[in-house]
Amino acid sequence: MRNPWLELPRRSPYILPQDRKAILRLNGRVSAKNNGQGRINVNLLPEPFIGNPKTAKVVLLNLNPGVGDGDRQAHRNPLFRRAIIRNLRNEPQEYFFYPLDPKLEKTPCAQWWLKHLRELFQKAGLDRKTVARRLCVIEWFPYHSQKAYLPERQTCPSQEYAFRLALKALETRKLVVGMRAKKRWIAVDSCFKSVPFLKSPQNCCISSGNAGKILFQQIVDALR
Repeated sequence: MRNPWLELPRRSPYILPQDRKAILRLNGRVSAKNNGQGRINVNLLPEPFIGNPKTAKVVLLNLNPGVGDGDRQAHRNPLFRRAIIRNLRNEPQEYFFYPLDPKLEKTPCAQWWLKHLRELFQKAGLDRKTVARRLCVIEWFPYHSQKAYLPERQTCPSQEYAFRLALKALETRKLVVGMRAKKRWIAVDSCFKSVPFLKSPQNCCISSGNAGKILFQQIVDALR
């Protein structure tokens, strides 16, 4: 399947042409609810996946990228923008999982991931470069929103690419671990019923407590 993110516009709004109708329709439904927290932010670069699906040994399944304080400024940072765009195009870079790049660690994206992966570094003793090469996260929905008031079924055509990446990870027997959106991933394909999910989707840290000791050790071993 051809990578649809090669067609992403260079300027905002950052919406793939094939997703435009779906995003406008979705925003029309949620914009008046919950103070607009579910509105899709098309002024931030989409992040449908982070990392290299080919070199990854561990693939995480998530819901969608969020919106927080500082994200707007971070997405204007040339280094951060370049990392996202190279990732979208599957181009090589020093840190495939770019939130682990020390040059970007002050961005909200990096701060979020460093917090949620902390135990891999502090207790398991893994180094950032190794993890950045062997870890990938795939989002069920590629666009940013403050809250995920999303339908339970596929909304945008571009989601199909992420779904194919996740199914490929299962087929090639990578270690696939669910963070969030269990029902949505199972709705994509019944194969995802076999995927172990973290205990708490609200606090989705990759830790021995949240994954369980056995699964956490499997993650550590795969990343090593």
